[in-house]
Amino acid sequence: MKALLVYMFEAAVCSGILQAAYAWLLERRIPHRWCRIYLLLSVPLAAVIPLLRIPVWPGEAITTVVPTAGLPTAQIVVEPVASPGFDPTGLFVILLALGTALLAGVMVAQIIRIRHLRRGAEITHTRRFTLIRTLQKIASFSFLRSIYVWQQTPAEELEAIVRHEMSHIAHRHSVERLAMESMKALLWWNPFVWIAARRLTEAEEFEADSDVLNEGYDKELYMHVIFRQLFGYSPEIANGLRSSLTKKRFQMMLSQTPGRHALLRLAGTLPAIAGLLCAFSFTTRAAEIRTTTETVRAAGDETNVSFFIADNQDGKPLSGTLIQIEGTSRGTVTDDKGYAEIEAAPGSTIQISLVGYDTKEVCVSEENEPIRYILMMERSEAPDRKQAATPDNDEDTVLVAEQMPTFQGGDLNTFRNWVQEGLRYPKGAFDAGIQGRVVITFVVGKEGSVTDVEILQSPDTRLSEEVIRRLRESPKWTPARDRGKLVRIKYVIPIDFRLPQKPEQTAAAATGDEPFLIAEQMPTFQGGDLNTFRNWVMTHLRYPQEAAKQGIQGRVVLTFVVEKDGSIGEVCVLMSPDEQLAGEAVRVVQSASGLWTPGEQRGEKVRLKYTIPIDFRLDGTKVPAQEPQPATPATETNG
Repeated sequence: MKALLVYMFEAAVCSGILQAAYAWLLERRIPHRWCRIYLLLSVPLAAVIPLLRIPVWPGEAITTVVPTAGLPTAQIVVEPVASPGFDPTGLFVILLALGTALLAGVMVAQIIRIRHLRRGAEITHTRRFTLIRTLQKIASFSFLRSIYVWQQTPAEELEAIVRHEMSHIAHRHSVERLAMESMKALLWWNPFVWIAARRLTEAEEFEADSDVLNEGYDKELYMHVIFRQLFGYSPEIANGLRSSLTKKRFQMMLSQTPGRHALLRLAGTLPAIAGLLCAFSFTTRAAEIRTTTETVRAAGDETNVSFFIADNQDGKPLSGTLIQIEGTSRGTVTDDKGYAEIEAAPGSTIQISLVGYDTKEVCVSEENEPIRYILMMERSEAPDRKQAATPDNDEDTVLVAEQMPTFQGGDLNTFRNWVQEGLRYPKGAFDAGIQGRVVITFVVGKEGSVTDVEILQSPDTRLSEEVIRRLRESPKWTPARDRGKLVRIKYVIPIDFRLPQKPEQTAAAATGDEPFLIAEQMPTFQGGDLNTFRNWVMTHLRYPQEAAKQGIQGRVVLTFVVEKDGSIGEVCVLMSPDEQLAGEAVRVVQSASGLWTPGEQRGEKVRLKYTIPIDFRLDGTKVPAQEPQPATPATETNG
């Protein structure tokens, strides 16, 4: 109840200030159209400003320390809950709703009565309006595209009436009146909304009068017609030549002055709006509550620890290396020059990690002077090839199963599209103009989670880290099943990073040797796409006899280029369980030379690079996943 009353008070204050700004700066001083727009926008603006909560002022940072030992036994005190008393909020809301319903009903009744005026009336249709001569004596008015006049209105007055109402129709004043009356019904408790509705009527009538007089109509005769229209029925939601506005309209006609500095006057309302936002909408940010279980130390106990991180092979600084205190959420990263600083307590352990490098740890010594570490990071080595597990082992990671995993109802392509859509181009790579394809392998576990992410190929570490970040956000899959049991499935997918190219850059790339990853018109294989080609490859494979005897099976991942003439070039093996399988995969891919229709970019044929996985499977067994061996060049494989 209190919150509702506070809101109503704040909304009324906002409306009052906005209406005061209108009366002081705008009314009769700027074009009538701008007056109408201001009045129509000021009402909802005043209602919305108190509801806004824009966090601007800095919030308080609160740190809570939870001791890890020696906590006293907690005592829980249960106090009786007092029975709730009478809450008038519901009754008050009902009262507000009744007021809104009453005013809405009045508006609907007026619309119905306007429709009833057509009964027995003489109706004339024109291209711009419909003229309705009613049997009932009324004050002339217009509603939407219809003009209502009394049948006995003198002909000498009819011209002025029609000109006036045609102005209302041309400016769509009836629509504005309906909108204002609807807002008045909703905010009936705000007196300044009623004032805004009255001022909107004035602005509309002033505008119509100005249009008639600007057309050259005699001013004295026109004022006489207005005076004759003071009596008779005229609904509030319609526009007409009547009402107590007559005196103001006469004054406007006799003392019309052109609006001066209209834009400057409109700009003068901005401080009022800004002040209302500051008073009612701007809030402080939420307090930042930090909870820590670390041992509380004196202010001087922590030591400044600085790092310089570089590659142990070429000595280049490594930016983006994560420096984190073990067991806490406190950490930092190295800058472009490989430097970073952090405050750490003596005896704590600091972990240093970067994708593609072995993780290191250092223990902060008990010394009180600043400590400096110079660490040379070693690149991660590819793990040794593992022996294939027996097919009956439930922990096997396989490449093919009877029932493959599904992602959001789709297949691997659905997941790749999901990854691609959520990527954020790393700023450093963007600024450096780095683009290309990241090839990754990952496992869909028995519970549907994405695990064991590994980078097989990448043009830059920053692109690799962005792909890994995106995969960590992955929703769960529907896991695979084989022989009625849940199994782990290993996948390989390519992810493309492409910078927007200028026309001259695109043309240069089309004529150069660097293959595209995506083009406006992708290559086609016998009328189909890459999946058509992969199916063709699988039907043309011949299992190497020696590999079959040894029970070698698994997935070969390779890249190849579709040249400008449709031939196959630059075949490169990225992962393979055995050289025999790699050689057979290369042979089949190269045998498709000339069967492709090349891709095109801006009307010119271009080279396109693809990455595909090819599965070798022995009948009757599951296919165990193999760790990748070093990629073998295509020329050596063929030899």
